[in-house]
Amino acid sequence: MDKFQKARNSAAAILAVKMYTCRELCDKLIKKGFDKDLAEQVTGEFISAGFLNDAEYASMYISDQVNLGAKGTYRIKQELIKKGISLSIIEDALACSDIDTLSALREYISLRGLCDNIHTRRDLEKLKARLARRGFSLSEINSCLAEYTFHFDD
Repeated sequence: MDKFQKARNSAAAILAVKMYTCRELCDKLIKKGFDKDLAEQVTGEFISAGFLNDAEYASMYISDQVNLGAKGTYRIKQELIKKGISLSIIEDALACSDIDTLSALREYISLRGLCDNIHTRRDLEKLKARLARRGFSLSEINSCLAEYTFHFDD
């Protein structure tokens, strides 16, 4: 079996486990010992065949991360950039998605009981910072937290 066929079989085995972006597949093939040109050639073949699609990956990833991971768009955008997806594809996927990050934020706060232990203004600021690290915008955070009444000890 030639190197190209081995690389193709390896790529198929990798994609059989879970979805990957084009760059992730290429990187995995290189890590397995195939040279960069061969990895790019095999990746290109999988793109042509329709087995790899960064736009489809991005839209599914966005939906999963908002609904299951309770993450905001800022964090999701950064994670997709790390995975090698171009900013234009990410922006298109975000524009086409019907995600409701505010509802996801409300659900995350209530399920975790995050507002139950807010006794000082510092606790409130820590909560806001925690939610911002999850990728939610300050306007989303303030809008959601405005629904709660806090009684500070100080």
